[in-house]
Amino acid sequence: MKEFLTRTVSGLIYAAVMIGSITLHPLIFLAVFLFILILGMIEFYRICSIPESRPMVVPGITTGVILFLTFFLIRYTGLDSRILLLIPASGLVLMILPMFRQKDQPLLSASLTFLGIVYVSLPFSVFNLLVYHPYHEGFDYQVVLFLFLILWLNDTGAYITGKLIGKHKMFPRISPKKSWEGLAGGLLMALLITWLSRPLFPDIPLWHLWILCPVIVITGTFGDLVESSWKRAADVKDSGKLMPGHGGILDRFDSLIFAAPAAYLTITLLT
Repeated sequence: MKEFLTRTVSGLIYAAVMIGSITLHPLIFLAVFLFILILGMIEFYRICSIPESRPMVVPGITTGVILFLTFFLIRYTGLDSRILLLIPASGLVLMILPMFRQKDQPLLSASLTFLGIVYVSLPFSVFNLLVYHPYHEGFDYQVVLFLFLILWLNDTGAYITGKLIGKHKMFPRISPKKSWEGLAGGLLMALLITWLSRPLFPDIPLWHLWILCPVIVITGTFGDLVESSWKRAADVKDSGKLMPGHGGILDRFDSLIFAAPAAYLTITLLT
């Protein structure tokens, strides 16, 4: 019961922070998601550090922050998109820096550093494109709130269905508790929520929501599995301890890391 209450309180605080960040003001969104991005990259680099080589933590996080800020400033201030040239320039610097580290293998060090940027920073940067989506002019909550809502309710539906009738495991080597029945149950719950929550998303065509829903559920599920496989390889239970009862940032955002780019790609194709 104590663990359940801890998870519940922690989850409610998390939900409140997320909803507040996408509804109050763009600068609040910037502060919250930039903070989450930095912590997520720290967790990732800690997990993937190996004896043969270590990622370049500070240069990697700096590049990740530049990437996020670039996407944000282009949308928030209308900054010239040529500022995106900073990103490949930062990448070149990251390939040069490992040569100055005597004890590490340059190829491994650069690869691990780039992987942290691609896995954590790039998906979080896509959130800037989702809060400035084509359905509404200016900063808006609708797409990101739908993304959160579907993933939260999918988790609930998958957990309940998996507990009741889950027999066929998806990837037992990686996640013994996830089943194909759970995936189907989560998807049904998500589709039901899509129908019931329609008034919350007045600017998004209903048929777009019906397409986005399964895209988010499926990619989010595989995002969860990918993070689980990496944690098993690193022999760690949780990516961190920031959220009592939930683990770290990556434990909470693993589904979103895959679902956010997939949602943006889907919206781009639909509009």
